[in-house]
Amino acid sequence: MNFYEDSVRDVIVVGAGPSGSYMGYSLSKMGHDVLILEEHREVGKPVECTGLVSERVMKLVNTKAETNYVTGASIIFPGRSSIHIEKTEKTIVMDRDHFDKDVAGMAIGAGSDFSINSRVISVKEHEDHVSVKYRKDGRIVEENASVVVGADGINSVVRKELYGTRPSRIVSAYQVDSAYSMEDQRSVEVYLGSGTSGGFFGWATPSGDLTKIGTGSLFPTARKFFERLNRNFGSNRILGINGGAIPISYLKRTYSNRSILVGDAAGIVKPLSGGGIYTGIVSSKCGAGVISRAIENGSVNSKSLSLYQKSWRSELGKELWFDGIIQKLFSSLSDRTFDRLYRVISRPEITELINRKGDIDYPSKVVLSVILRSPEILAYLLAGK
Repeated sequence: MNFYEDSVRDVIVVGAGPSGSYMGYSLSKMGHDVLILEEHREVGKPVECTGLVSERVMKLVNTKAETNYVTGASIIFPGRSSIHIEKTEKTIVMDRDHFDKDVAGMAIGAGSDFSINSRVISVKEHEDHVSVKYRKDGRIVEENASVVVGADGINSVVRKELYGTRPSRIVSAYQVDSAYSMEDQRSVEVYLGSGTSGGFFGWATPSGDLTKIGTGSLFPTARKFFERLNRNFGSNRILGINGGAIPISYLKRTYSNRSILVGDAAGIVKPLSGGGIYTGIVSSKCGAGVISRAIENGSVNSKSLSLYQKSWRSELGKELWFDGIIQKLFSSLSDRTFDRLYRVISRPEITELINRKGDIDYPSKVVLSVILRSPEILAYLLAGK
Protein backbone atom coordinates (compact mmCIF):
# COMPACT_ATOMS: atom_id res chain seq x y z
CA MET A 1 0.00 0.00 0.00
CA ASN A 2 1.23 3.52 -0.75
CA PHE A 3 0.83 6.47 1.59
CA TYR A 4 1.36 10.01 0.35
CA GLU A 5 1.83 13.25 2.25
CA ASP A 6 0.23 16.23 0.53
CA SER A 7 2.15 18.91 2.45
CA VAL A 8 5.51 20.22 1.27
CA ARG A 9 8.17 20.45 3.93
CA ASP A 10 11.04 22.89 3.76
CA VAL A 11 13.78 20.26 3.85
CA ILE A 12 14.18 16.49 3.94
CA VAL A 13 17.57 15.31 5.17
CA VAL A 14 18.54 11.77 4.18
CA GLY A 15 20.90 10.26 6.75
CA ALA A 16 21.24 10.84 10.51
CA GLY A 17 25.00 10.70 10.90
CA PRO A 18 26.72 13.81 12.28
CA SER A 19 26.43 15.70 8.97
CA GLY A 20 22.72 15.01 8.54
CA SER A 21 21.74 15.61 12.15
CA TYR A 22 23.78 18.82 12.33
CA MET A 23 22.05 20.01 9.15
CA GLY A 24 18.67 19.29 10.75
CA TYR A 25 19.72 21.05 13.95
CA SER A 26 20.95 24.14 12.09
CA LEU A 27 17.89 24.46 9.83
CA SER A 28 15.41 23.80 12.65
CA LYS A 29 17.06 26.51 14.75
CA MET A 30 16.42 28.86 11.81
CA GLY A 31 12.73 27.98 11.97
CA HIS A 32 12.46 25.54 9.07
CA ASP A 33 10.29 22.42 8.85
CA VAL A 34 12.79 19.54 8.65
CA LEU A 35 12.39 15.78 8.40
CA ILE A 36 15.44 13.55 8.94
CA LEU A 37 15.27 10.02 7.51
CA GLU A 38 17.57 7.33 8.93
CA GLU A 39 17.67 3.92 7.27
CA HIS A 40 18.80 1.97 10.33
CA ARG A 41 16.71 1.07 13.36
CA GLU A 42 19.09 2.91 15.67
CA VAL A 43 21.09 6.10 15.21
CA GLY A 44 24.83 5.49 15.47
CA LYS A 45 24.71 1.86 14.34
CA PRO A 46 26.59 0.37 12.66
CA VAL A 47 29.73 2.19 13.84
CA GLU A 48 32.07 2.93 10.93
CA CYS A 49 34.61 5.30 12.48
CA THR A 50 37.60 5.39 14.81
CA GLY A 51 36.10 8.33 16.69
CA LEU A 52 39.19 10.53 16.77
CA VAL A 53 38.37 14.24 16.49
CA SER A 54 39.78 17.65 17.36
CA GLU A 55 38.48 19.82 20.18
CA ARG A 56 36.87 21.98 17.47
CA VAL A 57 34.28 19.26 16.96
CA MET A 58 33.51 18.96 20.64
CA LYS A 59 32.85 22.70 20.79
CA LEU A 60 30.29 22.39 17.98
CA VAL A 61 28.34 19.53 19.54
CA ASN A 62 26.82 19.19 23.01
CA THR A 63 28.08 15.70 23.82
CA LYS A 64 29.55 13.57 26.60
CA ALA A 65 30.87 10.94 24.18
CA GLU A 66 34.54 11.42 25.12
CA THR A 67 36.16 8.18 26.34
CA ASN A 68 39.80 9.27 26.26
CA TYR A 69 42.10 11.87 24.79
CA VAL A 70 45.52 11.71 23.20
CA THR A 71 48.23 14.31 22.75
CA GLY A 72 50.80 12.26 20.87
CA ALA A 73 51.36 9.88 17.97
CA SER A 74 54.01 7.25 17.42
CA ILE A 75 54.64 6.78 13.70
CA ILE A 76 56.09 3.36 12.88
CA PHE A 77 57.93 3.02 9.58
CA PRO A 78 58.33 -0.22 7.57
CA GLY A 79 61.84 -0.87 8.93
CA ARG A 80 60.36 -0.63 12.49
CA SER A 81 62.01 2.72 13.18
CA SER A 82 59.62 5.21 14.76
CA ILE A 83 59.23 8.84 15.69
CA HIS A 84 57.04 10.32 18.37
CA ILE A 85 54.98 13.48 17.85
CA GLU A 86 53.66 15.35 20.88
CA LYS A 87 51.14 18.21 20.95
CA THR A 88 49.81 20.44 23.70
CA GLU A 89 46.27 20.30 22.25
CA LYS A 90 44.07 17.30 22.95
CA THR A 91 42.71 15.02 20.26
CA ILE A 92 39.52 13.44 21.55
CA VAL A 93 38.80 9.71 21.44
CA MET A 94 35.04 9.30 21.57
CA ASP A 95 32.30 6.71 21.54
CA ARG A 96 31.00 7.30 18.03
CA ASP A 97 27.65 5.63 18.71
CA HIS A 98 27.09 7.97 21.68
CA PHE A 99 28.25 10.99 19.65
CA ASP A 100 25.84 10.34 16.77
CA LYS A 101 22.95 10.03 19.20
CA ASP A 102 23.91 13.32 20.85
CA VAL A 103 23.93 15.19 17.52
CA ALA A 104 20.58 13.62 16.63
CA GLY A 105 19.28 14.74 20.03
CA MET A 106 20.34 18.30 19.22
CA ALA A 107 18.36 18.13 15.96
CA ILE A 108 15.25 16.79 17.66
CA GLY A 109 15.58 19.31 20.47
CA ALA A 110 15.71 22.12 17.89
CA GLY A 111 12.50 20.87 16.27
CA SER A 112 13.47 18.41 13.54
CA ASP A 113 11.11 15.52 12.88
CA PHE A 114 12.90 12.17 12.91
CA SER A 115 12.08 8.86 11.26
CA ILE A 116 14.25 5.78 11.85
CA ASN A 117 14.04 2.50 9.91
CA SER A 118 13.26 4.63 6.84
CA ARG A 119 15.18 3.47 3.77
CA VAL A 120 15.01 5.89 0.84
CA ILE A 121 14.28 4.15 -2.47
CA SER A 122 13.90 7.08 -4.87
CA VAL A 123 14.43 10.84 -5.10
CA LYS A 124 12.97 12.93 -7.92
CA GLU A 125 13.28 16.65 -8.63
CA HIS A 126 10.27 18.53 -10.00
CA GLU A 127 9.87 22.14 -11.04
CA ASP A 128 8.51 23.33 -7.69
CA HIS A 129 9.52 20.56 -5.25
CA VAL A 130 11.48 17.37 -4.73
CA SER A 131 9.81 14.08 -3.85
CA VAL A 132 11.39 11.43 -1.65
CA LYS A 133 9.99 7.92 -1.51
CA TYR A 134 11.04 5.62 1.32
CA ARG A 135 10.14 2.31 2.90
CA LYS A 136 9.16 2.35 6.58
CA ASP A 137 7.78 -0.61 8.53
CA GLY A 138 6.68 -2.38 5.35
CA ARG A 139 4.96 0.70 3.91
CA ILE A 140 5.99 2.91 1.03
CA VAL A 141 5.81 6.57 2.05
CA GLU A 142 6.31 9.60 -0.19
CA GLU A 143 7.08 13.07 1.14
CA ASN A 144 7.64 16.33 -0.68
CA ALA A 145 10.02 19.16 0.19
CA SER A 146 11.55 22.29 -1.26
CA VAL A 147 15.05 20.84 -0.86
CA VAL A 148 16.56 17.44 -0.15
CA VAL A 149 19.95 17.06 1.53
CA GLY A 150 22.02 13.97 0.80
CA ALA A 151 23.82 13.13 4.05
CA ASP A 152 23.64 9.40 3.40
CA GLY A 153 27.31 8.55 3.10
CA ILE A 154 29.46 6.85 0.52
CA ASN A 155 26.53 4.85 -0.90
CA SER A 156 24.27 7.90 -1.07
CA VAL A 157 20.90 7.25 -2.72
CA VAL A 158 20.42 11.00 -3.23
CA ARG A 159 23.71 11.20 -5.12
CA LYS A 160 22.90 8.13 -7.19
CA GLU A 161 19.41 9.34 -8.09
CA LEU A 162 20.20 12.99 -8.85
CA TYR A 163 23.93 13.12 -9.70
CA GLY A 164 24.81 9.74 -11.18
CA THR A 165 28.40 9.84 -9.95
CA ARG A 166 30.61 8.94 -6.98
CA PRO A 167 33.97 10.04 -5.53
CA SER A 168 36.89 8.80 -7.62
CA ARG A 169 39.17 7.74 -4.74
CA ILE A 170 37.82 5.41 -2.08
CA VAL A 171 39.59 3.71 0.81
CA SER A 172 38.35 0.42 2.24
CA ALA A 173 38.71 0.32 6.03
CA TYR A 174 38.60 -2.55 8.50
CA GLN A 175 38.64 -1.93 12.24
CA VAL A 176 38.06 -3.86 15.44
CA ASP A 177 37.50 -3.12 19.10
CA SER A 178 40.16 -5.20 20.82
CA ALA A 179 40.38 -6.17 24.50
CA TYR A 180 43.92 -4.89 24.49
CA SER A 181 44.92 -2.00 26.70
CA MET A 182 47.73 0.09 25.29
CA GLU A 183 50.41 1.01 27.80
CA ASP A 184 50.52 4.62 26.58
CA GLN A 185 46.95 5.90 26.77
CA ARG A 186 47.94 9.34 25.48
CA SER A 187 49.34 8.32 22.08
CA VAL A 188 47.94 6.74 18.94
CA GLU A 189 50.12 4.47 16.85
CA VAL A 190 50.29 4.94 13.08
CA TYR A 191 51.75 2.23 10.86
CA LEU A 192 53.18 2.96 7.42
CA GLY A 193 54.22 0.66 4.59
CA SER A 194 53.11 -2.28 2.49
CA GLY A 195 52.92 -4.65 5.46
CA THR A 196 50.00 -2.84 7.05
CA SER A 197 48.24 -0.96 4.23
CA GLY A 198 47.78 -0.59 0.51
CA GLY A 199 48.44 3.09 -0.06
CA PHE A 200 47.01 4.37 3.23
CA PHE A 201 48.01 3.50 6.84
CA GLY A 202 47.21 1.35 9.85
CA TRP A 203 46.39 2.56 13.35
CA ALA A 204 45.89 1.66 16.99
CA THR A 205 43.92 4.12 19.12
CA PRO A 206 43.79 3.73 22.93
CA SER A 207 40.41 3.88 24.61
CA GLY A 208 40.93 2.66 28.16
CA ASP A 209 40.55 -1.11 28.41
CA LEU A 210 39.84 -1.26 24.68
CA THR A 211 41.95 -0.39 21.64
CA LYS A 212 40.60 0.50 18.22
CA ILE A 213 42.86 -1.28 15.73
CA GLY A 214 42.42 -0.92 12.00
CA THR A 215 43.82 -0.21 8.60
CA GLY A 216 42.78 1.39 5.33
CA SER A 217 43.67 0.41 1.80
CA LEU A 218 43.27 1.98 -1.62
CA PHE A 219 44.23 -1.15 -3.50
CA PRO A 220 43.40 -4.66 -2.21
CA THR A 221 40.75 -4.79 0.48
CA ALA A 222 41.90 -3.80 3.96
CA ARG A 223 41.20 -7.03 5.82
CA LYS A 224 44.39 -8.89 4.83
CA PHE A 225 46.48 -5.90 5.95
CA PHE A 226 44.56 -5.77 9.22
CA GLU A 227 45.35 -9.42 9.94
CA ARG A 228 49.07 -8.67 9.65
CA LEU A 229 48.81 -5.58 11.84
CA ASN A 230 46.73 -7.30 14.50
CA ARG A 231 49.48 -9.87 15.19
CA ASN A 232 51.04 -7.13 17.31
CA PHE A 233 48.03 -7.08 19.64
CA GLY A 234 46.70 -10.63 20.00
CA SER A 235 44.22 -11.94 17.47
CA ASN A 236 41.97 -13.66 20.04
CA ARG A 237 40.95 -10.40 21.71
CA ILE A 238 38.51 -9.05 19.12
CA LEU A 239 35.20 -7.91 20.63
CA GLY A 240 33.64 -6.18 17.64
CA ILE A 241 34.26 -5.51 13.96
CA ASN A 242 33.33 -2.48 11.89
CA GLY A 243 34.50 -0.69 8.79
CA GLY A 244 33.44 0.32 5.35
CA ALA A 245 34.37 2.57 2.46
CA ILE A 246 35.78 6.08 2.92
CA PRO A 247 35.73 8.62 0.06
CA ILE A 248 38.90 10.74 -0.03
CA SER A 249 38.11 12.89 -3.07
CA TYR A 250 35.27 15.40 -3.33
CA LEU A 251 32.80 15.73 -6.20
CA LYS A 252 33.16 18.48 -8.79
CA ARG A 253 29.51 19.46 -8.21
CA THR A 254 27.77 19.15 -4.84
CA TYR A 255 24.42 20.83 -5.65
CA SER A 256 21.56 20.53 -8.13
CA ASN A 257 18.27 22.33 -8.70
CA ARG A 258 16.76 21.20 -5.41
CA SER A 259 19.45 19.31 -3.54
CA ILE A 260 22.87 19.50 -1.97
CA LEU A 261 25.27 16.77 -0.83
CA VAL A 262 27.18 17.04 2.45
CA GLY A 263 29.92 15.07 4.19
CA ASP A 264 30.81 11.62 2.88
CA ALA A 265 28.02 11.72 0.28
CA ALA A 266 29.92 14.56 -1.42
CA GLY A 267 33.39 13.20 -0.64
CA ILE A 268 34.04 16.13 1.69
CA VAL A 269 36.48 14.13 3.79
CA LYS A 270 40.09 14.70 4.87
CA PRO A 271 42.19 12.79 2.28
CA LEU A 272 45.21 12.21 4.51
CA SER A 273 43.36 10.70 7.47
CA GLY A 274 39.96 9.70 6.11
CA GLY A 275 38.31 11.73 8.88
CA GLY A 276 34.92 13.09 7.91
CA ILE A 277 33.20 14.33 11.07
CA TYR A 278 34.67 17.83 11.17
CA THR A 279 34.46 18.37 7.40
CA GLY A 280 30.94 16.96 7.33
CA ILE A 281 29.73 19.31 10.05
CA VAL A 282 31.40 22.29 8.35
CA SER A 283 29.73 21.40 5.04
CA SER A 284 26.37 21.16 6.84
CA LYS A 285 26.85 24.57 8.48
CA CYS A 286 27.61 26.06 5.06
CA GLY A 287 24.67 24.28 3.45
CA ALA A 288 22.14 25.25 6.10
CA GLY A 289 22.74 28.96 5.61
CA VAL A 290 22.44 28.71 1.83
CA ILE A 291 19.28 26.58 1.95
CA SER A 292 17.63 28.88 4.49
CA ARG A 293 18.24 31.97 2.37
CA ALA A 294 17.03 30.24 -0.80
CA ILE A 295 13.77 29.13 0.86
CA GLU A 296 13.13 32.49 2.48
CA ASN A 297 13.73 34.28 -0.83
CA GLY A 298 11.49 31.84 -2.72
CA SER A 299 14.35 31.08 -5.10
CA VAL A 300 15.31 27.44 -4.69
CA ASN A 301 17.18 26.58 -7.86
CA SER A 302 20.59 25.58 -9.15
CA LYS A 303 21.83 29.16 -9.08
CA SER A 304 20.90 29.83 -5.46
CA LEU A 305 22.15 26.45 -4.23
CA SER A 306 25.44 26.83 -6.09
CA LEU A 307 26.41 29.24 -3.31
CA TYR A 308 26.71 26.19 -1.08
CA GLN A 309 29.63 24.87 -3.09
CA LYS A 310 31.31 28.26 -3.00
CA SER A 311 30.78 28.40 0.76
CA TRP A 312 32.22 25.01 1.72
CA ARG A 313 35.09 25.40 -0.74
CA SER A 314 35.91 28.74 0.84
CA GLU A 315 36.15 26.97 4.22
CA LEU A 316 37.76 23.69 3.17
CA GLY A 317 38.51 23.62 -0.55
CA LYS A 318 42.18 24.60 -0.57
CA GLU A 319 42.93 22.27 2.33
CA LEU A 320 41.23 19.25 0.76
CA TRP A 321 42.77 19.95 -2.66
CA PHE A 322 46.32 20.17 -1.30
CA ASP A 323 45.87 17.18 1.01
CA GLY A 324 44.51 15.18 -1.92
CA ILE A 325 47.67 15.84 -3.93
CA ILE A 326 49.90 14.81 -1.02
CA GLN A 327 47.83 11.67 -0.44
CA LYS A 328 48.20 10.60 -4.07
CA LEU A 329 51.97 10.98 -3.79
CA PHE A 330 51.97 9.23 -0.40
CA SER A 331 49.99 6.26 -1.73
CA SER A 332 52.70 5.47 -4.30
CA LEU A 333 55.63 5.34 -1.86
CA SER A 334 57.64 2.16 -1.46
CA ASP A 335 58.82 0.86 1.91
CA ARG A 336 62.34 1.91 0.97
CA THR A 337 61.21 5.49 0.39
CA PHE A 338 59.27 5.56 3.66
CA ASP A 339 62.45 4.61 5.50
CA ARG A 340 64.34 7.34 3.66
CA LEU A 341 61.68 9.80 4.81
CA TYR A 342 62.17 8.61 8.37
CA ARG A 343 65.81 9.70 8.28
CA VAL A 344 64.68 13.22 7.40
CA ILE A 345 61.59 13.52 9.60
CA SER A 346 63.36 12.11 12.67
CA ARG A 347 65.76 15.05 12.78
CA PRO A 348 65.06 16.99 16.01
CA GLU A 349 64.35 20.27 14.21
CA ILE A 350 61.76 18.60 11.93
CA THR A 351 60.07 16.75 14.78
CA GLU A 352 59.88 20.00 16.75
CA LEU A 353 58.34 21.74 13.73
CA ILE A 354 55.69 19.03 13.42
CA ASN A 355 54.94 19.29 17.14
CA ARG A 356 54.49 23.04 16.85
CA LYS A 357 52.46 23.28 13.63
CA GLY A 358 50.54 19.99 13.46
CA ASP A 359 46.75 20.27 13.16
CA ILE A 360 44.48 17.25 12.72
CA ASP A 361 41.92 19.28 10.76
CA TYR A 362 44.33 21.37 8.67
CA PRO A 363 47.44 19.22 8.05
CA SER A 364 48.59 21.25 5.02
CA LYS A 365 50.12 23.82 7.40
CA VAL A 366 52.63 21.37 8.79
CA VAL A 367 53.23 19.53 5.49
CA LEU A 368 54.14 22.76 3.72
CA SER A 369 56.35 23.88 6.61
CA VAL A 370 58.23 20.58 6.65
CA ILE A 371 58.75 20.59 2.87
CA LEU A 372 60.05 24.15 2.96
CA ARG A 373 62.43 23.20 5.76
CA SER A 374 63.58 19.96 4.06
CA PRO A 375 62.97 20.12 0.28
CA GLU A 376 64.39 16.60 -0.18
CA ILE A 377 61.08 15.32 1.22
CA LEU A 378 59.31 16.59 -1.88
CA ALA A 379 61.87 14.81 -4.05
CA TYR A 380 61.13 11.54 -2.21
CA LEU A 381 57.38 12.05 -2.62
CA LEU A 382 57.70 12.75 -6.34
CA ALA A 383 60.04 9.82 -6.87
CA GLY A 384 57.55 7.46 -5.27
CA LYS A 385 59.56 4.27 -5.53
